[in-house]
Amino acid sequence: MTDISTTSLAAAGEKLRVGSVLSKSLEIYLRNFPKCFAIGAVMGLPTLLSAIYVYEIARMARTNPYGIVFLYEMGFLLLWVLMFTLSQSTMIHGVFQDIRGLHVDIGASVVRGLRRFFPVIGTSIYAFFMVIIGMFLVIVPGFMAITMLFVVIPICVVEGLGPGASVKRSRELTRGQRWRILAIYLAPAIVITACNLLLQRVGHRVLGLPAYAAGSFLVASIGGSYQAVANIVTYHDLRAVKEGLQIEQLAAVFD
Repeated sequence: MTDISTTSLAAAGEKLRVGSVLSKSLEIYLRNFPKCFAIGAVMGLPTLLSAIYVYEIARMARTNPYGIVFLYEMGFLLLWVLMFTLSQSTMIHGVFQDIRGLHVDIGASVVRGLRRFFPVIGTSIYAFFMVIIGMFLVIVPGFMAITMLFVVIPICVVEGLGPGASVKRSRELTRGQRWRILAIYLAPAIVITACNLLLQRVGHRVLGLPAYAAGSFLVASIGGSYQAVANIVTYHDLRAVKEGLQIEQLAAVFD
């Protein structure tokens, strides 16, 4: 495995570098694509189920389709958040190993990530409802919540904190860097949204439901797993620029 150049790693006293985080994340992702995609496929399952069932539900529920579809979509969204955060927690060990220039063992990553199963579930649900409440408060507070909670799962896993403490710690760690974090979040999110809009525009009636569902699944799997890597790299760089910690100190929790 090729080591990441030390010049690309964040250093104490710097600002979080958006381009550096995105490019490092892409390098790590591509170096470990089969492993990242395997975990991303787990993230993509709720999207696959949603693509298959929501259209069928809308067709069948003729009396009140929009209300029923909304409830199902919210359920699938919560399921996606849970699968994303659990999958991300299993990727943290592997991403840290890659940054250290070591071999990524997917089995070890899964075992180490799932040691924090229940705190991660609690933290993800807590964060999910904070973001949803923010989105209902006319969008902007929702994006503020996303940036404040961007590294909440890495914090929960690496620092061993519970849901409330992880949220508080994420708010502190992201303070002063949130515009940059928003850019890191939006870059892959815009690409994922554009792909999904293209799929929706073409529609399952043109593609056929199997092809439409497969396309949605691939977008969610690849995009979601890259987003997870970017969150972890952002956490690493925030700890480096704000606290002067380097990868060996951060990864010591897994040793």
